[in-house]
Amino acid sequence: MKNIQNTNLQERIALLIISITLLILFLGVFKNKESNTPSLQEVESTEESSIVCNETEEETQSSQESEVVVQDYPKPEYAFTTDEVTIAIKGLSREYTIAWVSDLHLVSDHKAGEALGDVHAEYLDAIDRRYEGLAVTSDGVHAEDLWPEIVKYLNYNKFDSVIFGGDMMDYCSNSNVAMIKEGLDNLRIPYIYIRADHDYGAYYGGVFFTETQARQLHQTIDGDAISYKFWDDGDFLVLGIDNSTKDMPDYYLDMVTDVYSRGKPVIMATHVPYDTKVDDTLKELSMQVRNTIYYWSDESDQYKPNDVTRKYLDMVYDENTVVSQVLAGHLHASWDGMISEQVSQHIFAPAFSGSIGIIHVVPEAD
Repeated sequence: MKNIQNTNLQERIALLIISITLLILFLGVFKNKESNTPSLQEVESTEESSIVCNETEEETQSSQESEVVVQDYPKPEYAFTTDEVTIAIKGLSREYTIAWVSDLHLVSDHKAGEALGDVHAEYLDAIDRRYEGLAVTSDGVHAEDLWPEIVKYLNYNKFDSVIFGGDMMDYCSNSNVAMIKEGLDNLRIPYIYIRADHDYGAYYGGVFFTETQARQLHQTIDGDAISYKFWDDGDFLVLGIDNSTKDMPDYYLDMVTDVYSRGKPVIMATHVPYDTKVDDTLKELSMQVRNTIYYWSDESDQYKPNDVTRKYLDMVYDENTVVSQVLAGHLHASWDGMISEQVSQHIFAPAFSGSIGIIHVVPEAD
């Protein structure tokens, strides 16, 4: 009996030890599980940390996406003057700022043996007179040094575009064309280059290109075709008249007629200006500056229109014309006025004087 009781006691003690051991093991597992479970504060802190991290990544990505690389162009050292005109056009969706540069009369190869051998010794005196007497500002900056500054000015001021209005060089030579091309290659805005007699002519020496050869040389710059003298900006058209020191050929009149039929306001760019039917102010200025009628007019000895040119001018002067503005150079003096009751004309000061034209095309007030 005593042995049975001892046996039962031992069994109970063994069971108690097993139970205690199991309880300790259970409590240990529970504690470990509890320690691996974050508190609500820890969860909230972790979520906030994650949100902040996500926001930072999103902001960084947004910043990278919205970052626009802005090209800073060097500021010109030369202090240019400006010759400005404002053109108001109905229905314009925004304002445009267009530059005008003409009559630079670049002379780059004014010394024998320089550049590409276009200058012959017997013409050096004539070329030197043009270099020192025309292709230079009043403060002594020659056109060959002014041209890179003009390109800087155009890039720096971020114009929508620029019109080169003729006589950019004083005569056609390999050297002059190469220098103009170098500047245009550095230009960062769209441009139209309408040539004139000096751009195509071999005045004052050179290799005496024919006009066909000169045009081929100019094609190395920008193609020098009709399509390169025309813009459609959506709200209005800009049309350049190339080689305007000569009467207009039929094919050009056909192109002008087509452009006029498109139902948009047209800004005409020409080197040689047009006569005014309103007053005598242009005639007076022309006689003062040039001692002759230096624009297309029945009174002009040099620029009297033939039948084709007259048809074109009649389209400009017509009371129902689509032309909003005529822009010109050539006179080497600035003039602004009406050439008819409907059309205004602005003649820009020459670039060799250190002047840049600025054209503000703005919405017409209701």
